[in-house]
Amino acid sequence: RPFFILGEVAAPGQYPYVPNMTAESAIAIAGGFSPRAKRSVVTITRTSQFGQTRLVVPPQAPLVPGDTITIGERWF
Repeated sequence: RPFFILGEVAAPGQYPYVPNMTAESAIAIAGGFSPRAKRSVVTITRTSQFGQTRLVVPPQAPLVPGDTITIGERWF
């Protein structure tokens, strides 16, 4: 299953999941952070049998197939 990445990255979209992937490696696959990206935390939306969970985690957090990663915009 793929993962999805949205927000402040160079190329948001759908990408194939790679085993042992982290949010940081997903950001790299999507072309890196945009100049306005908030780099300290990412939001992962994960769907399970119990529903959707939204996690605010550091970029080193592990991913599972089907996750949606959202990179927020930083405010100066």
